[in-house]
Amino acid sequence: MMIREVITAILLILGFIFLVFSALGVMRLPDFYTRLHSSGIGETLGIVLIGLGLIIYEGFNILSAKILLIMVSIFLVNPVGTHLIGKAAMESGHRPWEEEHNDASISD
Repeated sequence: MMIREVITAILLILGFIFLVFSALGVMRLPDFYTRLHSSGIGETLGIVLIGLGLIIYEGFNILSAKILLIMVSIFLVNPVGTHLIGKAAMESGHRPWEEEHNDASISD
């Protein structure tokens, strides 16, 4: 196995892990804003790592240039879209989740 294939495998696995954790965050986190944060960060990093792995595996040619163009556009557009969705939710009155405190559990 060549070193290029090992680096590719590592990047693809890391990208997959970030995408899986992003999906788990969307399913498990308590409110809209934390889910949006998990989705935005995890998907962006996961897709960029997978794209880097594919570029390293393919070498430099027209296909890797296309993958790089897709990665750069996702890297720029995904955080902006996440921010705009969060801003629209805030302006529409969607409140962040607040943990409920039980007064009986607080001791003086």
